[in-house]
Amino acid sequence: MVTIKQVAEEAGVSKSTVSRYISEKGYVSDEAREKIKASIQKLHYSPNMIAQSLKTKKNQLVGLLLPDISNPFFPRLARGAEEYLKEKGYRIMLGNFSDSQSLEEDYLKVLLQSNAAGIITTHDFTKTHPEITIPVVVVDRVDKETKYGVFSDNKAGGKLSAETIIKSGGKNILLIKGPLDNAENIGQRFEASYHYLKDKEVTVKICTSQSFDFEKIQQEARTALQEQKNIDSIIAPSDIHAIAFMHELHSQGKKIPEDVQVIGYDDILMSQLTYPSLSTIHQSSYQMGYKAAELIYKIANQLPIEKNRIKLPVHYVDRETIRRKHE
Repeated sequence: MVTIKQVAEEAGVSKSTVSRYISEKGYVSDEAREKIKASIQKLHYSPNMIAQSLKTKKNQLVGLLLPDISNPFFPRLARGAEEYLKEKGYRIMLGNFSDSQSLEEDYLKVLLQSNAAGIITTHDFTKTHPEITIPVVVVDRVDKETKYGVFSDNKAGGKLSAETIIKSGGKNILLIKGPLDNAENIGQRFEASYHYLKDKEVTVKICTSQSFDFEKIQQEARTALQEQKNIDSIIAPSDIHAIAFMHELHSQGKKIPEDVQVIGYDDILMSQLTYPSLSTIHQSSYQMGYKAAELIYKIANQLPIEKNRIKLPVHYVDRETIRRKHE
């Protein structure tokens, strides 16, 4: 097993400097920090979790509770959280609660009984469980009452989606409002898009999605496209929705983007692999997980926190499902 002494020798610094780096308590120069980080990665060093838990009376375990790990958005979020925490000697317990309250309660009990260092989750259960004292950081689905959260600038993203469609000549637009249980993130995107479009000389039709399940969205897409035959543009609340609607457009013989242009949201890996490749709004789920893990670590170790709520920027990714101006 690699020791702090070996890490210090490899990095050419003292053991106490390595200890300060790991605990984030005390000064470590930028040069020493880079050397220690490189040494830890080279030697595959992992701090002694048992010894640290005895000192802190906290297990070096962080719970990551997600609604649906099959959604491509969440694995990258999990990876971001895991990579930060692994460097700090922590481990993640992944819980996939599938929007089941009873399953979520079971995971909470396990984490509390394990004396976990903290919980990263999409559901702010601190409102219904104010007695929980371990740090809880909410990712993605953050609302005004959330104390600690990491989320993307959904309002900016929703407006950017609508701006992109207008600039590319959209006149008859289908705006997908969707899933109702995500009012604080997807709802903000929808409202920002609608607010921008309502002042333009365009026709806006709205359909509502109730799911993130691909097959269910396909059924919704089939119904929506049968009812709205004259649309030339689709603004989707996620890449999963955009891809499902694209699949249905293909089955109807519609050309993308010539007949109907489509914009997604998230920039999941799959969006690069569709045909044509999906134009979308990028939000970094990896950074969301990484920043949430950093926030958990700082709270658990009583380190200074600059912001309780971290808003991440978004940007447009231009691919092939949006018409060019000359088209």
